[in-house]
Amino acid sequence: MIDLGLIQSDRRPLYEVALKKMEEMIRSGDWPPGYRLPSEAKLSEEFGISRMTLREAMRVLEEENLIVKQQGVGTFVKSRPVIKSGIEELYSVTKAIEREGMTAGTTDFSINVLPANEEEAKRLNIEKDSEIYRVDRVRTANGEPVVYCIDRIPVSILSDGLDSFPESLFGYLEKNFNIRIAYAISDIIPISYHPVASKKLGLGKNHALLLLEQVHYDQNNRAILYSSNFFKPDKFRFYVVRKRV
Repeated sequence: MIDLGLIQSDRRPLYEVALKKMEEMIRSGDWPPGYRLPSEAKLSEEFGISRMTLREAMRVLEEENLIVKQQGVGTFVKSRPVIKSGIEELYSVTKAIEREGMTAGTTDFSINVLPANEEEAKRLNIEKDSEIYRVDRVRTANGEPVVYCIDRIPVSILSDGLDSFPESLFGYLEKNFNIRIAYAISDIIPISYHPVASKKLGLGKNHALLLLEQVHYDQNNRAILYSSNFFKPDKFRFYVVRKRV
């Protein structure tokens, strides 16, 4: 229940007071993810503010990515990302999931030997049609699909062949081939739809994806791994620490 007296006694602008109260209700779970907000008329009455003032507060909530308006349906609290990762930090999807106290898993695992296409050859600094291992898998967090991963590795690098491996590819390469990933060059690409990734992650055509394309290098600047990871944006949040120079 909204404390109308508290709102009316606050000296800040009314839209700001209403905004902070709604933010608090969302973050505390009083308005959980997926919750449909009451109508503008009802909220205006409960807050004791005009609809114009309410709309200004809700506009900010929408900019903060806390709510989403669905035309003709209503306004809903958005699902918040549960797995956070600093983009300047390099660690596996497995570790990112486990750092949030969740259990990492894998489904739809497959390994195929294929000729490298032009883009793959360029990224891995090999000749076109050279053989690569392509590893496809869906990564899960507490059993829920959250990332669809495509990894390519030159066959020439892995002399003993590539077998099915436990969750972390980074860990597998280091343990079995003494290959340690030192750094990666990454592109973050928002995409509206991907026919394979969207299906594997249980998303429809109206759900966006976040694509993280990376080439991983060892300490000798040798391209080891070219990966395309399709993330559910409501489950992953990437951030970066920026320093003043």
